[in-house]
Amino acid sequence: MKDLLQVFGTHGFDKDEQEQNEMILELLDEICKKDIEPYAQEMDEIGCSFDVETGKVAYPPQTYKILKLLCENDLMGLAIPEKYDGIGLSFSLVNACYERISRADAGTSLLFGLQNSSSDVIEAFGKEEAKEYYLPKLAHGEKIGGLLFTEPGSGSDLGSLKTKAVDHGDHYIINGSKNFITNSGIADTFLFLASTDPEKGSRGLTAFILDSKDNPGFKISRLEEKLGLHSNATGEVILEDAVIPKSNVLGEIGKGFSVVLYELSAARIGIAAQSVGIADAAYRKAVNYVKTRKQFGKTIESFQVTQFKMADLFTKIHTARLAYIAAARMKDKKMDFAEYASIAKLYASEIAQEVTYEAIQMHGGYGYIREYDVERHYRDARITPIYEGTNEVQRIVISRAEMAKNYSQE
Repeated sequence: MKDLLQVFGTHGFDKDEQEQNEMILELLDEICKKDIEPYAQEMDEIGCSFDVETGKVAYPPQTYKILKLLCENDLMGLAIPEKYDGIGLSFSLVNACYERISRADAGTSLLFGLQNSSSDVIEAFGKEEAKEYYLPKLAHGEKIGGLLFTEPGSGSDLGSLKTKAVDHGDHYIINGSKNFITNSGIADTFLFLASTDPEKGSRGLTAFILDSKDNPGFKISRLEEKLGLHSNATGEVILEDAVIPKSNVLGEIGKGFSVVLYELSAARIGIAAQSVGIADAAYRKAVNYVKTRKQFGKTIESFQVTQFKMADLFTKIHTARLAYIAAARMKDKKMDFAEYASIAKLYASEIAQEVTYEAIQMHGGYGYIREYDVERHYRDARITPIYEGTNEVQRIVISRAEMAKNYSQE
């Protein structure tokens, strides 16, 4: 924990900010130590269930206790401005917290991550009426955030989505479907994307806040069976004449794609932080294991091949952490952070896969057994190069940004 605080403290915070950051991280560390990590394996095994008749989703019992603790300690609204009942702290702190929760349990970390993504976009693009209504509720955990972007026929190609929003005076009527929806069954305040002018493709998209509570047109139709992140529900949503008031439009009509690009760039920093958390968890367990496991009369840690491997893995984790902190600080300073968010997400997510793979390898046959957490970390890590833009998309973002530069003139 001290390593994280030291790294986090070198990036431009004054003394008061740093003390507050450390206090919050230490509080969160206690929650993770006592209330998340000891239950992570159990939550993974229980998973989330879906009642077809009622359309209700049930999370592991410990999830609700964790969510209550995060809300009671004002950890769900860290970056929300004080005028909207938040604490008004930095995006960098939010992602340091995201890493810590991910180290304890990656599925649970998505509750925290999407809460902050939702509030960040609403603050940046929402109308004042919407900000005054939603941000205090998100800050206190009275509402939980989620994303409704992906559709069965559109993933990275958001311009091809089919969900339509039809103007009905003071509101829009929505029809369509969304899939791969994280926080299904627990979220009720979604960043939502629909076409208001289908003929214009991506230039006819509009972003909204969709409130699913008391909205009869919103229905979860099923949950996905996934490789990892079992403590969080991923579902499919059907929208049949769902209603969104015009006050819930984010940004401008027909310019929803720019809202999504902002959200994706910011969220990629979060995925980088999550990736570092998963990698760090697997690495720590591998370090503990090689110190006790004996082969040929010696502990595994005494072999140079193990020592060199651990040195390489720690170096990569440390570098990935610096990459996401740098991108987060750029966002805090209102700099153009999109390229650096993609760099952080690309590098950290690939490191997460490498570290979790090597952690299993160091455990030998035991690494393949569910009793040992490293196989869970390995499964959880696999989604990180996919969601919030595949790593192929990250390479496109980075290469385009680089090709647009003229270094000879600098």
